[in-house]
Formats: sequence, structure tokens, C-alpha cells
Amino acid sequence: MAAPQQHLLVLSLAWLCLLVITPLAVAGRGLTLASSGQACQPTQVHLAVTGNPTEMRVMWKTAGKGCHADVQCWLDNKIAADDNAAKALHASSESSYSSADMCSAPATDFAFEPPSLHTAVITELVPGERYRYQIGLDGSVSSFRAAPASSPDRGFRFLVYGDMGESEHKAAKSPGARATAKAATAEVLDGGAELVLHIGDISYANGDPDIWDTFMDYITPYAAAAPYMIGIGNHEYDYRTGKEKKHKHDHKLASAADPSGEAHPYDPDWGNYGNDSGGECGNDSGGECGVAVSKRFIMPGASSDADALPGADNHHHSRGAPAQNSPFWYSFDYGSVHFTIISTEHDLTKGSEQHEWLAADLAGVDRCQTPWLLVGMHRPMYVVYPHKSNRIVGEHLRSQLEDVFEAHAVDMVLSGHVHAYARTCNVYNGECVADADGGATHITLGCGGRKLSRVEHDQSSWLEYAEAEYGYGRVTVHDGNSLLFEFVGSEDGNTRDSLLLHNSRADARTCNGASPVVQQ
Repeated sequence: MAAPQQHLLVLSLAWLCLLVITPLAVAGRGLTLASSGQACQPTQVHLAVTGNPTEMRVMWKTAGKGCHADVQCWLDNKIAADDNAAKALHASSESSYSSADMCSAPATDFAFEPPSLHTAVITELVPGERYRYQIGLDGSVSSFRAAPASSPDRGFRFLVYGDMGESEHKAAKSPGARATAKAATAEVLDGGAELVLHIGDISYANGDPDIWDTFMDYITPYAAAAPYMIGIGNHEYDYRTGKEKKHKHDHKLASAADPSGEAHPYDPDWGNYGNDSGGECGNDSGGECGVAVSKRFIMPGASSDADALPGADNHHHSRGAPAQNSPFWYSFDYGSVHFTIISTEHDLTKGSEQHEWLAADLAGVDRCQTPWLLVGMHRPMYVVYPHKSNRIVGEHLRSQLEDVFEAHAVDMVLSGHVHAYARTCNVYNGECVADADGGATHITLGCGGRKLSRVEHDQSSWLEYAEAEYGYGRVTVHDGNSLLFEFVGSEDGNTRDSLLLHNSRADARTCNGASPVVQQ
């Protein structure tokens, strides 16, 4: 069903889509024009939604600096590919980072040429329509479907996985990454998938920029055609030390590098956030502390989004609501689904900044417009991995999050971290419950490519299926009433597990002009 907003396209724009260039400040210098050629060839192209269905963000890298890149965009099948006069042309902005921006070794010790990263936001899109775009005159022509407006009737398909990596530098550690990337490419280009969600442990670069580049090359074939949304994991953020500076929000002391604004690494004395023997903080990101991922993946609500501030209409919140902190925690609507992404590498205890934002975000969702409520978080609450320390973390997360998830009728929780696949029953407080009585389905998808882990099948009554197999989730949202989840093997394409989920609590809500009722 076409949303009403689709009919508001200003006719005088013909079939153009305009580009608003998002300024990413490069301190002390302006952009300069560079000659065309290999140095300015766009690579690592990927998309992201902004939270506004009339926009799409484009990001890419060039080998050269100061490259002027015109981005052209046109409504598919409405403008001839060679009719350049009918297309909007605008330059992008440029940013970078270096080893000096990182928090600790080994990331601070790598000598590398700072990458030239570019971004632009395409605006005035018709929600749900298909567009073509080209970066520069030498870039290849790609296409994407604009995000749909929020609607209980809008179905779509998306992919989800975690813990992928790449198989060129670390073939022994990420042997399944190539197969997952190949399968995801087919799903997006031929299978109708409109969006990809990568829930943490993305490249496993651990401070090495060459690994980031290889990973970005892996995903470009499909990330240039469908929004590639991410959550962070311990291999993007976990770190030991950092210099001090003023907090970007409230002037507390914070790491000079940590883009989330934390004063110190998150270092609880339980579980496996540090090394397993206790004491020193972990260093799974190799000292990156979120710098590389936040520069390479700009998610909704980032400070560079002028009109995606916390409290914007598309987030259904008042301007006094706690601030999201993209890409660490943020949310967005897509058709009949509200996605809430949180960071298990930051404090989530009750009363913390992130927990306050999470509660406000869930409470502010309009379940009449987006009947499905899905949460993405890297570390799972229900753990099949046999290591006790991971279970301790899961139990802590349950103690802090499960009640707020239950209060706001979260339907599904998508996680990674454990390098296997696992699906629970509809569970609350460790017990299976009828769908109409509450609970949520928890699905672990840490099997995107990293070396697989052993799973324990003896998990009392809440585990319905688990296996150590490379794969990804294919989620087909039919409408606001039903969705089909499938676990698909990356190597053979076979569906290995599936669940048809009915939104049985939707009938408890009052819609059609009345105030929505949030299930308590």
C-alpha cells in the first residue's frame, strides 16, 4: 500500500532527487578539487537510512584526498541514463581518521595513510520507489529502493547476521565470511532483500586499516544496493585506555578518541568484558574504541544529520527525550518495523544514560504505525555458548533489560557474539510463555563468518533450535500481523530453521484514530 506521503512529491522537481551534502568537518582546511582518475575512483560504496524515508545516505572511499565527487540520482525508468542535464549534481563532504585518533595500542601503533571517506544524503525521495545513482562520472551506476514510510501494511525483507569478518587476511579465523557475503549479494540483487543489519563484530580489524578495507570491499556489491545498518560489538569498541578531553554533551571528562563520549572504558568486574582472569580491561577492538566504525558507518541520529536529532518526528519522541548516541545506540522505522539498536559494550544498567534512552525509545514507538518492535544487541541475553563468563553477561543483561522489553512488548531480540545459531521459544524470565501472554523470541546469529563455536543443546526448556553453521537470518515481514524468520546456510542456501511469528498482541492495541495502547 502506498503511504500518503508518496503523493506529496513536488511536480516541479520532475523526477529528480536532490542531494543535501552533510558537512563532516575537516579541521583547519577546506576541500580542494582533484583531477579525475584512479585516485578519485569511488570504492567501498554503501548506503544507510537516515530515519527519514525521503532520504538515503551514500558513503564511499577514495584513494586520493580532496576528490570532488558529483553524485547523480534519478528515479528508475524515468530519466535516460545519458540525460545528465536532468540529474541533480552536488559535491560530497570528506572526513578521515588516523592512528593518532585511536585509544590504545595496537591501533595507535599502525602506520597508515588516513582514508578519505565521503558522504552525501539524497533527499526528496518518494518513499518505497526505486532509484539509480552514480558517484562521479567514472563511478558505476547502482540502484536502491527508498525506505518505505511507516505503515502497518508495508511488508519487506531484510537480512541479519553478526560476527562476519573477512577471509583474505584472516582466512583461518573468518573462514565463512566470503560465503556469507556472496549469499547476501544474491539476496539483495536477486532475492528482494531491502536492508541488511549487521549486529556487531564487523570486520575484526583490531586496528588494522587494511582489514577494514577488505571487509568494505566484501560488502560493497550489496551494501551499495541496500542500506547496511550496523550495531557495535566488542571487536569495534572494547579498549583499555584513552586520553582525556571534555565530554561532547555535558563536559565530563572523556576519552580523546572515544566517539561515544565515555570517560573510561566500560569495565565491569564480572563476566568477560575484561580478560577472563579479571582485572585489566579487554582490548578486543585492538584499541580502535569505535573510531573506525563510527567514521565508516554513519547511522541515523549522527551529529552530522541536521534533521535527525533526538526528538525528530520520525522517532516519535519529544525533544526532551534522552539522546541517542549513533552508531552506538539509535533507532529507526522501516515500513511496519521499528528497529532499536543498543550497545552491550556500554553501560546498560537501570539508570544509565543508555538505559534511559532505551526506555524512552521503546515507550515512544507508535505501534499502530510500526506494529513490530525488534531490538538488535551484540551480546545475547540467552546464551548457548558453554563458557560460563558469557552466561554471566547474559544473566546481567536479562536482569537489566528483560522487564523493559516486556513492558513495551518487544517482539524479537537479535544478537551475535556467540559464533553459532540459536533460537529460543517465546521466552520471559527463562520460561516459555504463550505469545499472547508476553515474552520475546531471542535469536543469536553470530555465525556470519568467524570461526564457529561449540553449542550446548542442554539449555532447559527455552532453547528450540541451535547449531554451529555459517549462515544469516532472512526476515520476511508480510505486514503488521505476521513475519517469517528463516536461518539460511551461507554455503548451500538451504533454510535450516524457520519460525512464522504472528503479532498476537496487536489486537490489544487501539488504532484507527484512537491512542495506541502499549502492551504492559
